[in-house]
Amino acid sequence: MVKKITLTTFLKQLEISFLLVSIISAFFVLLIWKDINYTLSLLSGSFVAYLNFRSTKNDSIKTLNLVKEGLSPEKGIFLYMSKFYLRLFATGIVLFFFIKILKMNAIFILLGLTLIYFQLILISLRNFYLKKLEIV
Repeated sequence: MVKKITLTTFLKQLEISFLLVSIISAFFVLLIWKDINYTLSLLSGSFVAYLNFRSTKNDSIKTLNLVKEGLSPEKGIFLYMSKFYLRLFATGIVLFFFIKILKMNAIFILLGLTLIYFQLILISLRNFYLKKLEIV
């Protein structure tokens, strides 16, 4: 039997788990390496990935609503892709600032970025295969 879960509930649970996993992994990095720079690098990478995820989600919802209201799909795709590339450019500038200006560790920033998206995949697979949830 497949249970149904709303998209807003799924996304809210996902955002809470992002926060918890980021804090727990930062704690373990601090515990193992005992270096605050590594911990802040991991947290900043996680924060950038979380902001990218959240803004992508909001842009997707807004663009779909605009298309439903009568905007042509071609303009909707152009609008969404323009925002996507601007966000990608801004992320690059922020990461450059973190690495070059603030001298944060690039490996732990990338680990923080990867952690959020890897967790997104794991939670989606868990909900679909283990809990038999269907997002409606």
